[in-house]
Amino acid sequence: MAVRSGKGWSRRALLTGVLGLATYPFWPVSCFADQAAQERRVGAKVANYDDLIAVAETLSRNPYEERPLTGSDGLRNMTPAEFTRIKFRGDAALWRGQSEYEVHMIKPGVYANRLVDLNTIQNSQVTPLPYDPSVFDLSGLENPDALREAGGYSGFKVVYPLHEEHFWKDELVVFHGASYFRFLGRHQQYGLSARGIALNTGMPEPEEFPDFREFWLKGVPGQGEALSVLALLDSPSLTGAYEFRIEPDDESRVEVKARLFPRRDIEKLGCAPLTSMYITGDTERVGRDQVAFPKMHDSDGLQIVTKDGQQIWRPLVRRRGVQLTQHFVDSPQGFGLLQREKREIVYANPEKRYHRRPGYWVTPKMDWGKGHVELLEIGSTDEDFDNIGAYWVPETPVKAGVPIDLAYSIDSVDRLVERDTSPAVSGLGHISILDRARDPSYLRARVRFADGPDDQSLADRVEEENLSVRVESRFGMAGATEIDLLENGEIEVRFNFMADNPERAEVAVTLLENNNPISETWSYLWSA
Repeated sequence: MAVRSGKGWSRRALLTGVLGLATYPFWPVSCFADQAAQERRVGAKVANYDDLIAVAETLSRNPYEERPLTGSDGLRNMTPAEFTRIKFRGDAALWRGQSEYEVHMIKPGVYANRLVDLNTIQNSQVTPLPYDPSVFDLSGLENPDALREAGGYSGFKVVYPLHEEHFWKDELVVFHGASYFRFLGRHQQYGLSARGIALNTGMPEPEEFPDFREFWLKGVPGQGEALSVLALLDSPSLTGAYEFRIEPDDESRVEVKARLFPRRDIEKLGCAPLTSMYITGDTERVGRDQVAFPKMHDSDGLQIVTKDGQQIWRPLVRRRGVQLTQHFVDSPQGFGLLQREKREIVYANPEKRYHRRPGYWVTPKMDWGKGHVELLEIGSTDEDFDNIGAYWVPETPVKAGVPIDLAYSIDSVDRLVERDTSPAVSGLGHISILDRARDPSYLRARVRFADGPDDQSLADRVEEENLSVRVESRFGMAGATEIDLLENGEIEVRFNFMADNPERAEVAVTLLENNNPISETWSYLWSA
């Protein structure tokens, strides 16, 4: 699900609580850590990933204890406007003057009230980072005691000089709230998010949101070195040891390694989960008048690369309710939620720079075996609500006491990238016209296949007489298929489709040359 019911905040609102930096004089309050914070820490028991695995396994054998919330009523009851006036002081950053990376702690309250513990590891020595209210500027706060009483931090972010032309450091990655994290490459702006794990997403019972309860920042990274972070995950259903290796770049990469220890059987485990927002896009251009609504989305489609290299593109759709679809692909090469539309002019609210928002591309670093990529779409008109989810669900049942290993990377990609398992291929499909007409079972569609990563247009690379199209569906019949080579170099496929069941029907379109695929498979699901 995209919102914890009754909590009063969305996943996106939680993450937009990560505030900017400023430099102010120190508040004259000494650093302290209360007794409760000391007692709940794992801290010194963890000097490396193997230590963390041992801690997570031991923790899984004990009953779950919910993490404490901030003890400050003043912070919890602040208005968002009051809360945003409390800024982190840049001169109080961890590693300031020692590394290209600097760590900024995040205060609890309003967006995220659950506390986390922070530590550093240097030469196998673990040093706790006790809560210190003086790292925040309190000049705009009517009640400074509200921050002194907070009892801990709610997360942290890391800044880094992504842009050499800037005189400041840019936000690189943030861990804040439950098991959420986000990261950026150069010239990218926050949109979608990643999570450590997803439990029972889209099920009749409430979704469970595990928390990263404690973090360890490894070493002081030198020039050009990656940033390493350890994290301990905890929830009623499982515990987990995580290691993140963050590599800043044009398209930054996060390497993820984890071992999970289920406390009990889990019906649905969502691995490498991604969450995003979609309100309007190409698929909302519906009807005879073809009104082009301004687009509003952080992602516009789900891309999957199968084990044998087949590439599938599922455009996102604004649903009326909740829609779950499963793509059964054993041992996939990768999947991701992407933002292909990069034309600034087509978006609503240009100041939000939707065209700068990256996609996240997940590449398994081990054989994931049998299972499926699941897509969750929830009807919404609120751009602050994450209504899209995508994750890998293994076929093997998750049993209590049986550990699970995960290894994968996530890349913050733009529309086209150059990698072996990249979603960039010749023949990227996008919808041109979608019209159900008056019969809800009848679909008329135009799908245009555009260029891949090279400069030559798709139409110039093929012979028209050798082209054909494959339109497939187990839920209806396609007819009146036509192909046109357009002046702009795109190839347009037009077809009609009659669904057996107007409530739910799926159709897949692939462009062929000499009966061999030259495009990704454009896959579309509509429901009444």
